[in-house]
Amino acid sequence: MFSSTSVSDRGGAIIKGANGALIHLPPVEGPVGLQLYKKAIYCPSSQTLRTSAHVGTDDDNVVKRGTIGVGDDFISPEDANKYAHNAGLRLLATIHHQLDGDLSRVEQVLKLEGMVNAEPNFIGHLGVIDGCSQVLVDAFGKDRGVGVRACFGVGSLGGAVSCNVELQVRPPVNQKS
Repeated sequence: MFSSTSVSDRGGAIIKGANGALIHLPPVEGPVGLQLYKKAIYCPSSQTLRTSAHVGTDDDNVVKRGTIGVGDDFISPEDANKYAHNAGLRLLATIHHQLDGDLSRVEQVLKLEGMVNAEPNFIGHLGVIDGCSQVLVDAFGKDRGVGVRACFGVGSLGGAVSCNVELQVRPPVNQKS
């Protein structure tokens, strides 16, 4: 994988995915609110990188709020899948930044968690979070980009969809283990 010095049409880096396709990332963002957390943290002893939740956005990188369901009063599952896809791109931007642009250090996606702000009778959580899962597969390939996954409904979420990920990551080449 590589990172070009060009800026993506989304405002962030451009990376090459596992199949050679270019992936345009949004800009990296820092913590929001009181900023009493990190967007990602690397633990050298366990060689894991964990991210905070990244809320889904539209294609203009605007956070989408609302409830997913069926009917005119809800965000459609198809739109929510797109927001989850964009949450995945935001996750990749954070991971790319945290690893100083070296995504080849990612050994394995260990766990993806997807939270869906859905109406009580909604049962399509898995299909919504597939949008984020697809981004990880596009970036790292099917073997490294698929780990365990948990999808669940939540109320009072900062957006319609939110995702976080845990990765197995090699130390940097210049770091002694």
